[in-house]
Amino acid sequence: MKKLNALTLLFVVLFPVFAMVVASLAFESSIHEAIVVTYAITPEDDSMTNPHYKLLAFHWYTTISYWINPSNRYGFSTTAVVNTIKTSANTWDVETSFQVFNYKGTTYRTAGRRDGYNIVSWGYYYQPGVIAVTYIWYSGSQVIETDCRMNSYFKWSLSGQAGKMDVQNIMTHEFGHWCGLADLYGDVDYWLTMYGYADYGETYKRTLGLGDVNGLEAVYGP
Repeated sequence: MKKLNALTLLFVVLFPVFAMVVASLAFESSIHEAIVVTYAITPEDDSMTNPHYKLLAFHWYTTISYWINPSNRYGFSTTAVVNTIKTSANTWDVETSFQVFNYKGTTYRTAGRRDGYNIVSWGYYYQPGVIAVTYIWYSGSQVIETDCRMNSYFKWSLSGQAGKMDVQNIMTHEFGHWCGLADLYGDVDYWLTMYGYADYGETYKRTLGLGDVNGLEAVYGP
């Protein structure tokens, strides 16, 4: 087995919309113009005509086998959790001829530890303003392992319920990172799945826009 000499861990986080101004001020010195402070969000969904996307510097070169830990404090059944998260993964898979995801089953393992398993689970994250975090271990341009933790600090829903984060909405966005796409923070990109903020009761990220599909195909082909 080839030993990986330079393995790096990246955290990709999703912020709530109400943290936009705070996040902009906090990150301005390190990210410069990556986060826009003046907002001009298009009132109507223009995702099907917006071609924008941004790629991470690394991605999976093989099909991603992943496991789901359905344990939660919200009363969701295992079947409901698994079906919802699988739907999020399949949203990306149907847009390319390459098989990106392969669901392997449920597990008691939790996200955030490099253990040879790609895990989706709930759990508390030390930064309460973060909705979800994707952990990416990579070497060079190749991803070695990926996990996603949905922050238990928030209330969650499987049906787009007001006042709660929607699992399918958030996980479709997070799986975009697994596919090699980066967050977008420009106001013009608000309606795309890979827009880097989300809100309670939001569901529009469940479906991909033109830019999201363009980014996926840039990595895996049509």
